[in-house]
Amino acid sequence: MLSFIYPLISATCFGVSNAYWRNIEKAGFSYEEAIFYRGFIGVILLSTLWLLLHFTGQLASLLYISKEIAVNNHWLQTLFVCIVCSTGLVCFVPSLRYRIVAVSVSLSSINVFGILSAIFFFGEAFMFKQFISLFIGAIGILLIALKSNSSNKEVSFNIRSIILPLLAAFFWGIGYTLFKIPLKWMGALTLGVIIELVVWMVSFVLLIKSGFMPFKRLNEVLTATPHFYVAGLLLVCGSLFINLAISHLTIVEVSVFGIVSFPVTIVTAFLFHNEKPTLKEWMGILFIIASIFYQLVVK
Repeated sequence: MLSFIYPLISATCFGVSNAYWRNIEKAGFSYEEAIFYRGFIGVILLSTLWLLLHFTGQLASLLYISKEIAVNNHWLQTLFVCIVCSTGLVCFVPSLRYRIVAVSVSLSSINVFGILSAIFFFGEAFMFKQFISLFIGAIGILLIALKSNSSNKEVSFNIRSIILPLLAAFFWGIGYTLFKIPLKWMGALTLGVIIELVVWMVSFVLLIKSGFMPFKRLNEVLTATPHFYVAGLLLVCGSLFINLAISHLTIVEVSVFGIVSFPVTIVTAFLFHNEKPTLKEWMGILFIIASIFYQLVVK
């Protein structure tokens, strides 16, 4: 399989997941509850998949844990990466109270901080064709983001509405880049289980802080609505394939292919929620597709 397929699958899963939040909102769950229960289901599914593959002896490359992890504080390094990634969630959840402005969305989506981290920490080259590809994709994202903000009459240009999503983008960008370190001594699925477990534990704390009782609605989540099974499955696939992508490609390449989540979200919202794309969104989608095509064909 060509390596560029991995980030495209991951971005597709996350893009569908973004549109699927509407179903969870309609079911009456707050953002804090939704993130908590989605993470809970996701960790269970990831762990079950890990155990199933382990006992059947399948896809060992996804499951292995090198003996090196027991030396030179590698466990602490892995934990540090998980905490950095989780800090993004700490900033993201309160930012949901505000309307995220276009510049914040754009910076988060093209993973500027991740690219800078990859260049600084791992010496990745930032080629001219990648710059052009990201520039084309950024125009598409900006068109979509500007549409989203212009359609909202109550747009909060509070400083927190800018700082919080930017901080989330900062920690997520660095966190995803640093995944390259623990991936040296463990498989993509093993790392996925560890990271999602730490992130879920952080969401547990955020849920309590917001005044909700953990597991109070667990019976409803498990029996009354299928939404969290779908959301959890999308989280599992997105998490697994982003780790596979990072282990096979540069962060810059992953960032270029990852922006396909934007058009996927728009198309999914159209198919399942009848949210018809505007002219700006269609133009944005075309720019993003052009950026992916440019990355694939230009040498």
